Amino acid sequence: MATNVQVKTSSKHIPEVNSGAKLEAETKVTPEVLSVPDPQVKTTRHYTPRRAYDPAYKTRILAAYDACENASARGELLRKEGLYHSRICSWKHEQAAGKLKGNKQKKGTKNSPRLDHLLRENEHLKKKLAQAEAIIDLQKKVSDLLGTHILPHEDSEVNS
Repeated sequence: MATNVQVKTSSKHIPEVNSGAKLEAETKVTPEVLSVPDPQVKTTRHYTPRRAYDPAYKTRILAAYDACENASARGELLRKEGLYHSRICSWKHEQAAGKLKGNKQKKGTKNSPRLDHLLRENEHLKKKLAQAEAIIDLQKKVSDLLGTHILPHEDSEVNS
């Protein structure tokens, strides 16, 4: 039982090293070449947004991490939650500094200094208004005592 195996040889001609004209003639643009994507064109990468963790989640994970008995249990917890040890370390530093108390101040609240400034300015202006009203009342009383009126009574007093 002998099987006949036929080997087909390629009909392509391998150009010689010294014949540059033959090489240029054989490298023609074909539809097969056009379908290959250009390796220099970079595709845009779509990134997922950063994960944000609320203080309750952080404290819950830290408590579970501290409750683990050995390193393999801690590693299992980190793999299950998709976290790294460095994040746990930073959360422990936050907890030691008292930043995980559950205050709901969001990241990037830059309006709070401006809000504080506006509240102080509002209080200052209220004090100045009260002082100006007191001065005006005093001037009215002085003008009534002296009998000289800058404006007639009908125009100076508004119906209240």
